[in-house]
Amino acid sequence: GIEYIPGKTGFHLAITKRNYTELYNRFISYGPKARENGLGAHGIRFRIDDFYDYVANQPTSRSPDPKHLRSIEWNDKRYPSLEDALDAINLILLLAPETNGELAYRAFEELEKKTGLTGLTDLAADYRNVRMTFEDLKTQPRRILTTPFWSGIVNNGRAYTGYSQNVDKLVPWRTLTGRQHLYMDHPLYVDFGEQFATFKPKLKVEKTGDVDGTGKENGVVLNYLTPHGKWHIHSTYGDTLRMLELSRGCEPAWIHPDDAKKIGVVDNDWVEVLNDNGVMVTRAVVSSRIPRGTCWIYHSPERTISAPISAERRGRGGGHNSLTRVKLNPLLLAGGYAQWTYGFNYWGPVGVNRDTFVVVKKLTNLQW
Repeated sequence: GIEYIPGKTGFHLAITKRNYTELYNRFISYGPKARENGLGAHGIRFRIDDFYDYVANQPTSRSPDPKHLRSIEWNDKRYPSLEDALDAINLILLLAPETNGELAYRAFEELEKKTGLTGLTDLAADYRNVRMTFEDLKTQPRRILTTPFWSGIVNNGRAYTGYSQNVDKLVPWRTLTGRQHLYMDHPLYVDFGEQFATFKPKLKVEKTGDVDGTGKENGVVLNYLTPHGKWHIHSTYGDTLRMLELSRGCEPAWIHPDDAKKIGVVDNDWVEVLNDNGVMVTRAVVSSRIPRGTCWIYHSPERTISAPISAERRGRGGGHNSLTRVKLNPLLLAGGYAQWTYGFNYWGPVGVNRDTFVVVKKLTNLQW
C-alpha cells in the first residue's frame, strides 16, 4: 500500500537509452559518470576526477612498464581503458581506497562531514602517497589500507577486527539510530516473526526435497555445509606449495566418526557425496570436530584436479556447489527503509546455510 518512489520507498530504477552500435566500446572503456559523480558506498562518496583524467590522458598503447595505465579512444573522446585484464585490474587498484591512500583520505574526509567527528582522517594521513598496482602485488603481498567502507583498522600491522572504527573512533553504526540494533522494526521482518534475533532449527530433510530421488541404500543422510576455505581464501592460494602441503591436495568431505562407521568409511577413504542436484567424489576426513549428522566440504575448490568418476551417476564428480541449490530467504530482499537498501550481492539473497542435505556413500570402485 506504499507508493513506489525510486530510491526512497523502493530500489532505485532509471530509464537508460542505449546505442547498441557502441556497446563494445562502452564495455572496454570506463565511462565519465564516475568522474562526475565520484565513487563510494554506505552513503559516503569521494571524488576521483583527477585520477580519472590522469588515466584518460595516458597513451592508448601499452608501455613496456607493466605498471603503465592506458587510455582508449572512440568518438573523438578518451577514456580509461578496460580492454584487457591488466587494464581493468590496475584501474580498480587505482580507484579503490583500499589500494590508493589519497582516496582513503578523501573518504574519511567525507565521513567526518557526515558524522561531525574529527580525527578520522588520521587513519589515512600517513598513507596518502600509497598506490598499488598489479605488478606490486605480483612482486610481494601488500596489506590493504584502512578505509571507512570496512569497519576494521589495519594500520601499523594491526590485525583486522570488525567494528574497530565504531569502538575506537566512535563512528556510528550504519543503522537508523547509529547504535547496534537487536530489534528490527521493518514490516517484512515483523511479518516473518524475525524482528528479534531468532533461533531457527534446521529444516527436516523431508521438507527440503534434496534427496527425494537419490538412493539412500549403503549411505547416510547428512546435513550439508560449505564453510569458508580451510587452506585457501576462496579459490586463491589453493595451488601454492605451502597450502597444498597443509591439505590433502583436494577438498575432502568431513564427517563425524559415528556417521563414518555407519557406512564403513575410515579416514582418507574415497566417498561419493550426492543429492538430487548433483554429486561430488572426494576423500573423507573422519574427525570428531564435525558435529554428528553433518557433512562439511570447504568451499571454492577449482574443479581441475582430484575429481574421479561417480559410480552412482557415471559422470565425473563435481565440486561443492554441485550439491547446492539457490534457496532465497525473502527477508534479504527487504529494502527502502533506514539501513535496508537492497543491493545485488551486497545486501540481498545469500546462501541459505544448513538447509541442504546429502547422501554420503563409500566409493568401492575408484575410476579416473
